[in-house]
Amino acid sequence: MDTDENAAAEEPRSDLAWYMGGIWFYFISSGIQGVIFPWLVAIVLHESSDRVGIAQMMMMLPMLLFTLFGGALADRLELRSHLQRLQLIQTVPPLMLAWLIYTGHLTYEIVLGFGVVLGILGAYVMPTRDAMLTRVAVVSLKGNIQRAVALAMSGQFLAQVGGFLVGGTAMIVGAPALFVLQSVLLACAAFTTSKLSLAPPAPLSGARKSQLSDIKEGLVVLWTSERLRPVVLMMFMSGVLFMGVFMVLFPIMVRDIYHGSSFELAVINMCFFGGIGISSFTLSRMRPIRRQGRAMMLAMCTGSVVMVVMHFGFSIYVVDALALFWGLAGGVSMTQSRAVVQEFASPHMRARLISAFQLGTMGGGPLGALLTGYLIKWMGPLDAILVPVVLMIILWLSIFFFTPLWKLEAPRAEARG
Repeated sequence: MDTDENAAAEEPRSDLAWYMGGIWFYFISSGIQGVIFPWLVAIVLHESSDRVGIAQMMMMLPMLLFTLFGGALADRLELRSHLQRLQLIQTVPPLMLAWLIYTGHLTYEIVLGFGVVLGILGAYVMPTRDAMLTRVAVVSLKGNIQRAVALAMSGQFLAQVGGFLVGGTAMIVGAPALFVLQSVLLACAAFTTSKLSLAPPAPLSGARKSQLSDIKEGLVVLWTSERLRPVVLMMFMSGVLFMGVFMVLFPIMVRDIYHGSSFELAVINMCFFGGIGISSFTLSRMRPIRRQGRAMMLAMCTGSVVMVVMHFGFSIYVVDALALFWGLAGGVSMTQSRAVVQEFASPHMRARLISAFQLGTMGGGPLGALLTGYLIKWMGPLDAILVPVVLMIILWLSIFFFTPLWKLEAPRAEARG
């Protein structure tokens, strides 16, 4: 009897440990890719800024096109097995690209194809993994969603920092070896997922609808909610204005202004994502933030301040420090926006709402990457960085005066937890 009770008591802690282990393996792999992909395009293939922007857009675009389908599918399936299958499939593309590079067949078009395939798979993985997080939080953290999201995000971004550090060795060990390592890490993520408790779909109150009907239902709920709509609008426009700067401007600055390579690019990534990880972990140790909307909007101001200072072309060490500062603020806005959705979503449509939110937050990225690439070609990197600053000021004032986001607060039960 005592053995059974001890096993039951250990299960919640075990689920949280295995889930966080999967987060670390998956995002170390993601961090490696985050350095190698722009390094191959901007530095190895030496493509122009507009073609770098197109490559980054093509990597994010599948997330925009398929994430709603990923969320609708996840709501229908047992989450643990579904996530494990997806992670095992993800091990194949890096191995194929490693072989193509090793045999001397690397081209711009092949890198684009690699980005598209992984983007499609990621669109199915992301809502499945995030829906699984809520299940883990209920049994492991007594339903404290803000803490669960903060823990997951701190693991996600700190793991990416480790991946960036490994990716920064690309010039030494070679891209093929790193892509093989990426595949091994994804296999380890699939193994940790297999150790989680089963997560069957929530029971339906009526007949099963078509997948398109499920997607429409999630979008309608998201858009008609006074709580969710301003959050998604803010995050979408931040993707347009900031994500392109990060994914396109930084590789071009490293190449053309600071004459660096994979190591310098990795350091900038480590500072930015490390900042997100540090602030997310700090939030996981604190009481949940009550005034979530105010925290998000104040954090968003930081990106504009950082880009204004970057415009003056200080040394790369200043850029590293600014990236860290930007990441610290970004951890606040990203953690709170995801927590708002997790708190609001009902079990039977949680993955759909999460995927619709991800569509909103990631949807601006492809457009931002494309526009940033052409802005840099037209104005140069240091002048182009000021355009998003002006547009963000206009957006911030519009959201402040015309939406209730500034007054958005966490549910009182959560805030007391």
